[in-house]
Amino acid sequence: MDEDTIKKIFAQAFEISEEEVTDEIAYNSYQPWDSLKHLQLVSMLEEELCIEFEMDDIIDMSSYKKVREIVLKYLQKK
Repeated sequence: MDEDTIKKIFAQAFEISEEEVTDEIAYNSYQPWDSLKHLQLVSMLEEELCIEFEMDDIIDMSSYKKVREIVLKYLQKK
């Protein structure tokens, strides 16, 4: 698993191209990213990568950059 896989899942969740996924995409400034999309993203990441996030980390996923950091942390534990 690598960053490309995380970007691919993120792009699928938001129905955008992978080229549009940047570290600047953030929950509070990217309109399509609402609470429903957030839960969908979390469940897609968990399912595809066979990991289970703790609630604090789910809440902490406030930007694509942060999502990537958190996912990589979980993948290193596997």
